[in-house]
Amino acid sequence: MTTSVRDEIDQIVLDFLARHDPGPAPDRDEDMFETGRVNSLFVIQLIGFLENTFEVKVGVDDLDLANFATVNKVVDFVLQKKSHG
Repeated sequence: MTTSVRDEIDQIVLDFLARHDPGPAPDRDEDMFETGRVNSLFVIQLIGFLENTFEVKVGVDDLDLANFATVNKVVDFVLQKKSHG
């Protein structure tokens, strides 16, 4: 069985988050802002990571924290950028 692109992106994002948060992995739909796992400053690091790792461009119109609130939203964002990119 092959791993789907979504699963691969999901794991890469979780690995990145784990390097910055030693706690347990977040649930895929956990709002990481509400739980205090991430803040707006960390999102800048996350955006740089996404741009470099997945070769996507994050534009001004994309700078909505809702795009980065959960693991699933981050994965959806990357998939959307790659499909339009």
